[in-house]
Amino acid sequence: MKGPFEVSLLIENHPCEIMKLISLFNIKANVENVKLRESVTDHIVNLEGKMDEEEFFKLKNSSLKVLRLSDNKLWIRTNGCSVCKLLYSSDVIVEKVKVVREKTLLYTLLVPNNSSLKDFLNRLANEGVKVTVLNINEINEDQLTERQMEILQLAYKLGYFDDDRKITLSELAEKLGISVPTLDEILRRALKKVVKYYINKK
Repeated sequence: MKGPFEVSLLIENHPCEIMKLISLFNIKANVENVKLRESVTDHIVNLEGKMDEEEFFKLKNSSLKVLRLSDNKLWIRTNGCSVCKLLYSSDVIVEKVKVVREKTLLYTLLVPNNSSLKDFLNRLANEGVKVTVLNINEINEDQLTERQMEILQLAYKLGYFDDDRKITLSELAEKLGISVPTLDEILRRALKKVVKYYINKK
């Protein structure tokens, strides 16, 4: 296969700063999404229950930035760990992140070619983490990625495409933990593929 690829990776012994905080404060939560930056990482965290003001204050003092998005959702900024910095500097795009358990995360990535994938895996190995490649799919330019399909399905389910639209673009973006321009671009590309498929099929 030449690429581009959609790759699923399981990374164990992950030095994730947000997971350290969740464990330190015994918070029952999961990470919904991340935004990688050069030296910091932003996380959208879903809480299983409400966090009282004392717990929130302690968490705020241990992080670079903490904002309440809702009663059960927080935006937490931490220093970027070695894996986050590697993801930011490598020739890959993070499509999806799922916390499997403490120090173990599942990533869905877009990788342009074999060379970039090999280089990324070698650099991960040098960081001392355990990496398991679960799946590699070559992407057809007309085929929806897993992330595009997930977002289209959620948008449809929540009534974004209804005549009397039940959710706005900004509300949908908040639920997904991504910016409005990013969501708009994902929807535009996904809908273009759907329309092209339908027209060609007819």
